[in-house]
Amino acid sequence: MDADIHTLYESDFYRIMDFKCRCTDCRTSKPEYSTAFCISFVRKGNFLFNVFRRSLDSYNGCVLVTKPGYERTVTHTHAIPDECTIFEFKTDFFNALLEHYGGIPFFQDNDWHSTLIKTSAETEFLHFHIIKLVLTRSGSKLQIDNGVIEVMEKVLGNITDYKPDNRINARLKQNHLITIERAKEYIANHFTDDISLMQIAEYCYVSPFHFSRLFKTFTSVSPHQFLLTIRLKNAELLLRNTAHPVADIAFSSGFNSVEHFTAAFKQKYDCPPAAYRQQHVTA
Repeated sequence: MDADIHTLYESDFYRIMDFKCRCTDCRTSKPEYSTAFCISFVRKGNFLFNVFRRSLDSYNGCVLVTKPGYERTVTHTHAIPDECTIFEFKTDFFNALLEHYGGIPFFQDNDWHSTLIKTSAETEFLHFHIIKLVLTRSGSKLQIDNGVIEVMEKVLGNITDYKPDNRINARLKQNHLITIERAKEYIANHFTDDISLMQIAEYCYVSPFHFSRLFKTFTSVSPHQFLLTIRLKNAELLLRNTAHPVADIAFSSGFNSVEHFTAAFKQKYDCPPAAYRQQHVTA
């Protein structure tokens, strides 16, 4: 496949690669052989990932999970070149992973070569957070490793047999995939600010009313719910990994009051922020 692939980061048991396709026409690639277990976040574009009896419709908001030892082809369905972040796990780690997750039907079925799952706001933020740590060189090895393990656990915990989302048809993707890509990019970069629906919609060149419907169609949640989940996940990571006061964490995660933060955090994590931190310190 005609693509630029760069290793952004490598650890003892995985490497993170930036994949940018250079194809601008709609065609199918030659067969390629998968040699490693990979989890791939689709950032831009739209392509069909073709494996044994399956054609996985891949676009932003989707994660491809591929097992080693199988052939695949890729059919480009969008003029915008595809971009992905690939977490490629080394053989020894994959063998150890099978000891823990080997009971998942995905790993037991030899005809199930790859699958595609929809991401949550939380998992997408973890992806964004890891890449930011890598690119800014602000994260320790252990911090990045923990993030990658959490991504893997969340993805494997949500594996189901692939079913295409019939609400998101070819025309909708052609016209508005870039809208969703831009919206998520804006939210990820500005979640600590007091951003409005109008600001996001204007950044995406659509009306606020139209944007809200589009965003919920693609993500199954409202823009506000998506933003709130990201803020809470950022706060949860800070509670686990720093000694910052709870009030500082609340404001640095985009909340305008400690009371609002505490109530929202307790609703999602079933305990107040200070208690959550104490539990993880004890663990």
